[in-house]
Amino acid sequence: MTPEYLEELADIADPSKLWRMSGLARDCFTPEQKRQLDTGVALRRQAAHVRRLRELLGTGKSLLITPLSLSGADLRAVPMPAEIKARLGRENADRREPPNVAIGRLVNEGTKGE
Repeated sequence: MTPEYLEELADIADPSKLWRMSGLARDCFTPEQKRQLDTGVALRRQAAHVRRLRELLGTGKSLLITPLSLSGADLRAVPMPAEIKARLGRENADRREPPNVAIGRLVNEGTKGE
């Protein structure tokens, strides 16, 4: 899902934009309003993470999310671990090979020795 779509879902989940209300006003929310607020905030947070991940595509970096509390985290871009770079390199190499090449290789191996 795109960040824009997740933000659109957040607007649907929280049409009253309760996330913009002050902390004091939130103390008076009904249980339904609290769920509405939490849903909108969670979707917006996910949209921010997806946006950040997309920004890092092709940069050789990973997104490190470190929980600081039940509601807070530290996000930072860090160098991609070597094992992930290697796996990514293998997956990209596999994607670049046209599908018919692999099939041709199997057919040729199957006819050897006949």
